[in-house]
Amino acid sequence: MRSRFFSALGGMLVLLNWAFFLTVTLLIWAQAGDFAWLQNLHWTYFLTDLSGLFELTAVPAGSVWLAWLLLSACFTLVWLSSPSPREAVKKVPVHAATPPPPDAVEVRQGAIEARPEVQEKLRRLNRWLSQA
Repeated sequence: MRSRFFSALGGMLVLLNWAFFLTVTLLIWAQAGDFAWLQNLHWTYFLTDLSGLFELTAVPAGSVWLAWLLLSACFTLVWLSSPSPREAVKKVPVHAATPPPPDAVEVRQGAIEARPEVQEKLRRLNRWLSQA
């Protein structure tokens, strides 16, 4: 029960995160007029800009947006790769107890006892071996 709740909660949080992300993206688009602002982002060194958070300096909004995009993608991949509660709790198949297979010696013994000519040959072999 709890695993279903937490799985549903995780899915709702991921969905809510993407809804907020798309809302903010559309607000930026409405302010800028088009999506040309994506070309002006610092795609190669946005993490360097984010280091300003530790020094309490100004951080470009584009760097925050890019970090949010990457973290959202990572959280979504982690959430999608986690097993569902139904897959996580698999029932162990119950097999009926089967008797062990007969021992190979017992099978051969039964074959020897079923054939009198083989028994006679074995008696002769045993007599010959005991005399030697």
